[in-house]
Amino acid sequence: MTISDDSGSYTVLCHAHLPVVAFTGTPPMPGLPVRDFMDVPLNTGGFEAEGLRVLSADELGTPVARLDLGDLARAERVQIRHWRPQVLGDLLFNWWD
Repeated sequence: MTISDDSGSYTVLCHAHLPVVAFTGTPPMPGLPVRDFMDVPLNTGGFEAEGLRVLSADELGTPVARLDLGDLARAERVQIRHWRPQVLGDLLFNWWD
């Protein structure tokens, strides 16, 4: 989904299983990692009112090596070892499935 305001257009990324959303400046390309996560200057209260957490660009840029992945299922950890995502954004918004 794309939303716009006076300062530009933003692509909204919704996670398939978790109540989180992220924003990019350009639509994702199938098979490629999303590289331009961004904070948006719009009011994101509507997303939060629906129970969604808006992730910041800083959060999405957190290195996977700094994340606690202990609660993930074995199959998820196998996928991480195989695909080797670099940052949280790669881990959450990917084309592996």
